[in-house]
Amino acid sequence: MKTFQTWFFRILWWLTFVVIVLVIIVISSREWIAREFAEQHIRAATGMEPEIGDLTFGVQEPKLTLENFKLYNSADFGGTLFLDVPELHVEYDRAALRRHELHFTFVRVNFHEVDVVKNAAGVTNFMTFFNAMLPQPSGGGGRTVAPLNGYKFTGIDLLNLSIGMVKFVNLKDQRQNRMVAIGLQNQLYTNVVSPANLLGLSGQLYNHGGRIVGLPVNPPRPKPSPETTPNAP
Repeated sequence: MKTFQTWFFRILWWLTFVVIVLVIIVISSREWIAREFAEQHIRAATGMEPEIGDLTFGVQEPKLTLENFKLYNSADFGGTLFLDVPELHVEYDRAALRRHELHFTFVRVNFHEVDVVKNAAGVTNFMTFFNAMLPQPSGGGGRTVAPLNGYKFTGIDLLNLSIGMVKFVNLKDQRQNRMVAIGLQNQLYTNVVSPANLLGLSGQLYNHGGRIVGLPVNPPRPKPSPETTPNAP
């Protein structure tokens, strides 16, 4: 089973790509055009209904902010909420963008709410989302996070992450519905290139009740004691 770092990294990577699409459009268009284009792109790629509250960008500085971004599940999952992101702020490397590379110097993302929804067939929206975003290669083999539209993700220098609440919704048995207030605020991660760079996130979410609401999290690994550490004095 994939670790939560892997699941979350792919969501984060996808969100930052959406923002870069917006950057490219707003350079030559008005904000409302960029917002409409982004919503169409998200709808076509995921089959989910997006909602973007506000969009601001720097004319002289390479930065962009999405506010009150929400993504709703497809009809198979009752059209319920999937993600509620009050703020997604990115500062990007303009030179890297010209090379078709997605290099972010700073990303601040606030997940107010994440909903894990299981439909009547026993399938979760998380699994459906990643199957839609990561199609099986025609030549076989494992799934890969391929660059979209020729852009290659090269990393985030500094990530500021907040996660509010996570809900579990069972459409077949509403008695199993539950919610956990995660309450992680302004967690900092540097040089984020792969899920391995989100070290400790899965353990934090486990300790805050993430396992209760269906997140694929594992308990934190115990720190080795001096007696069991190799070459300990």
